[in-house]
Amino acid sequence: MLTDSPGTLLAEGRRRLSEAPFEPSTREAALLLGRVLELSEAQVMARSAEPVPAELAVRYRALLERRLTGEPIAYILGEREFYGRPFRVDSRVLIPRPETEHLIEAALELSLPERPAILEIGAGSGCLAVTLALEIARSTVVATDMVPGALAVAAANVHAHSVEHRVRLVAADLAGALELTAFDLVISNPPYIDPSESAQLSIEVTDFEPAQALFAPDQGTAILERLTSELSGLRPGTPILLEIGYDQEDRITQLADKANLTLQEVRKDLAGHPRVALLFSR
Repeated sequence: MLTDSPGTLLAEGRRRLSEAPFEPSTREAALLLGRVLELSEAQVMARSAEPVPAELAVRYRALLERRLTGEPIAYILGEREFYGRPFRVDSRVLIPRPETEHLIEAALELSLPERPAILEIGAGSGCLAVTLALEIARSTVVATDMVPGALAVAAANVHAHSVEHRVRLVAADLAGALELTAFDLVISNPPYIDPSESAQLSIEVTDFEPAQALFAPDQGTAILERLTSELSGLRPGTPILLEIGYDQEDRITQLADKANLTLQEVRKDLAGHPRVALLFSR
């Protein structure tokens, strides 16, 4: 039975998305329909008058219902782009954010050895570890995480991007169990959101993304404090790149001094918020 067309399904999806209180993009209707029809967004638009089989219309509406509950579209589609590459994601890992790409940009500007050994702390989806391995051709990367589900997602992305020979995943809580003197760069996007700010966040974040990857005690800086303390064991002069919260520049300055690290600069993101701290071990 053929009753719907892409055009009518898109109109329905856009209308319902526009009415959602968390204000999703109405463009997502085309992304969801494209997934069901196995077409690109442009192809969906070009075939707006063609009939859609009833079972596919049902599948589309089921995906739309999931989105209307607040479930992030990245989880529904099973992937999110990061630094121009697709990465698999699900509810076991944080969805990669555009501001985290600033960590990669800062890393690529550093003067590193020809074959740098890089440590990523808190692998999550593996987007940072994989991207660094691909962008720094002769690098090797060790990426740690304490969550088995996150390591499974990261392993899938390591395999998907064919960097198994240069990215090693390690089950560890931060960096305390590692021989830190072996690394030439440390990079991390740790949990840094103050739990008291959760009420200001979208249900897309609070109801679906893993809280342990987002929130940290002590106004969001407890993990940063532990991390900077552990990283005092690096070789002198080793660079450290940390993503921080928009209001944590003063706090990272204090933590750097406490851990005998040198804070060289804090870079702002595209919104003008402090976001990437560059430190060096002493």
